[in-house]
Amino acid sequence: MARHAPGAGGDDVTPGHEPFAPRASDTGDAPAAEVAPDGTEPRLVAWSHRGAAGTAGAAASADPASATEADEADDEPAPRSGRRRLAIVGGVVAATALVSVVVSAVLFTSGSAPLAAGAPTESASPTTVTRTSTPTPSATPSPTPTAPATPSPRAATPPPQDAAVPAPFITPVAAGTVVAEGDLASPKGSIHLHYRVVAGGDDTYATELTDATSSLPVPVGVAFYQVAPSVGDGVTYGGDGGVELGASVTTPTAASGSFGSISQPSYLSTLVVHSTSTSSDVPVEISAGKVLAVAPVAWSVPPRQTNIVPVDSGAVAFASGALEATTASGAPKRYTVAPDDLIDVVAQRFGISVSALLYMNQGLQVIDDAQHLFEGTTLVLDPDSV
Repeated sequence: MARHAPGAGGDDVTPGHEPFAPRASDTGDAPAAEVAPDGTEPRLVAWSHRGAAGTAGAAASADPASATEADEADDEPAPRSGRRRLAIVGGVVAATALVSVVVSAVLFTSGSAPLAAGAPTESASPTTVTRTSTPTPSATPSPTPTAPATPSPRAATPPPQDAAVPAPFITPVAAGTVVAEGDLASPKGSIHLHYRVVAGGDDTYATELTDATSSLPVPVGVAFYQVAPSVGDGVTYGGDGGVELGASVTTPTAASGSFGSISQPSYLSTLVVHSTSTSSDVPVEISAGKVLAVAPVAWSVPPRQTNIVPVDSGAVAFASGALEATTASGAPKRYTVAPDDLIDVVAQRFGISVSALLYMNQGLQVIDDAQHLFEGTTLVLDPDSV
């Protein structure tokens, strides 16, 4: 096969893409030599085409134009093309990794976890973060409220300075003193009695009935009530100082009952007679609890000796409540506790000691160490009402 030298036969061949004869290993000939354009010694040029040597060589010899097009298509060597592809793929992978890192960092700072591509869609278990830092106390702590949200009652106690004040006292009514007396008769004349209330000398009183008769076939009770009912009404409790009379008492009878510890009974304004029957086989007019007779009570309890003399000096801070009632002489009788009232300031407002206030209000309760009184509590200030 003849060599195809550059410029031979007048062909236009692009420098660097000259077709050459097949390699010696394919034809058995020695490698082709090229004569340098300047006429120097010929040089050997390595075979530069890919593919099967025989086929490429034959195509180059048969059609120089086709060889030229093939050369142009293959002007990029295989190794360089592979490196470019690897570089592009590597760049894409690196960019993806960078984006993943940035997204993960953003989600981590916001408390979320990234969801990897192809990961299961079910929600992951929440992660509990334990904080180990110790909170820094405030430089100016909030003031503690005077009274807690849920008050804890406690017994009121007099302050230490009360030890130097004379102990409060109210002298009981002398024993045997009759403080109330009168007669009672039912509207239809079925019941007649005479009553009186006698002092026991120790702040107790007793009810004494004389000449008591009842023609009713049911037992009856005689007692004192604060609120006056009407005949035919029903009562649900037995009243104070109660006395029991049997059924059909035709002979004048004496009976008695006790008020117990009630140092001042004068608030009980009405004497009431009512049925105490336990039978259901009686007319409704005389059934259990039915009021049979009513009479007002005129009390004559003598003044008791005392060293408690309250006088209202007017509302002040921590003693700003209002008087609920006064006595006939205008002295304070009952006081309603206002918000933030303190027991010692209330006592000072009325010119008495805390011990005296507690003496007239047994079992009084306060809220805290400062002894705040419960709002809305009614305090007794009149010794004669005790």
